[in-house]
Amino acid sequence: MTGIHQLLMTNFAAGGGVGELFAFSADGTFTVPSGISSIRYLVVAGGGSGAANHGGGGGAGGVFSAASTSVVAGTTYNIAVGAGAPGTTLGHGTTAANQNGSNGGFTSISSGGTLLVKVAGGGGGGNGGGEGSESNGLNGASGGGGGGYTTVSGAAARAGGAGTVGEGEASGIGIGNNGGTGRSNGNTPGGGGGGGAGAVGRGHGLPPFGQGGIGKISNIIGTDTYYGGGGAGGYAENVERVGGNGGGGNGGFNLAGQADAPSTGFTQNTGKPGTDGLGGGGGGGGAGNHGGSPNPDPTSQSGDGGDGVVYILTIP
Repeated sequence: MTGIHQLLMTNFAAGGGVGELFAFSADGTFTVPSGISSIRYLVVAGGGSGAANHGGGGGAGGVFSAASTSVVAGTTYNIAVGAGAPGTTLGHGTTAANQNGSNGGFTSISSGGTLLVKVAGGGGGGNGGGEGSESNGLNGASGGGGGGYTTVSGAAARAGGAGTVGEGEASGIGIGNNGGTGRSNGNTPGGGGGGGAGAVGRGHGLPPFGQGGIGKISNIIGTDTYYGGGGAGGYAENVERVGGNGGGGNGGFNLAGQADAPSTGFTQNTGKPGTDGLGGGGGGGGAGNHGGSPNPDPTSQSGDGGDGVVYILTIP
């Protein structure tokens, strides 16, 4: 077998017996061992990245699990594991449109051209800023949060992206949720939170503003673990928004016009990455417009999405 990050073969209870747990953090193959006719699996896709400059948080990668699936010993399955999307950088005064976060990669299990399951990556966060450059969050397994904005008083809120469904065995089953709406509030705008596998991202009119949606729990590795948390939105105030439980990255934050050291300002202004192996969305970047010295014009960096994972547990 190839692409196996971890192989646990000792005393793992599965349906009253001892199973083997195979974990894939990269593409590979899995061949059903002799004597095995059923497996349990969990697939998690790559998280979307946040957007910069009080941008939306990235949506979580799709999460889907099957309690028991019939298989034939000796059959080989191809495993594709989605990568998290890279974050974006946007400097103060940059008004280019379409500087959104990006969608994460899909994760799938297939054999001989037949798809067992495929889940999409999380949607990228919507671009924040001003001058009409703000964008809606991107659609994905869970949608990215909408961008925050300041320029047009009373402008329509930038919507979060929509969650989607899976393919194959997961066809028609929701694997994620919508992203939150961006917020306009004078000089303290903020991006909406990315949707999580278990709940929508929080946004304008849905406090706590900018928080990423929570993920879903699975105990396939022997302990209850959340997967697929949405990234938090970036904000132009000194309050850090929290990513969803399940690897969602926290949002960057700063109060526009404050004076602070470049290292301190950039560190807190940067959205945090989603957690690899959990498919979390990346956090949106804070405002790229400190007005004070010695850090008058920092860039705003959003967080990367977290990589996905596949777990396969044999059932004796």
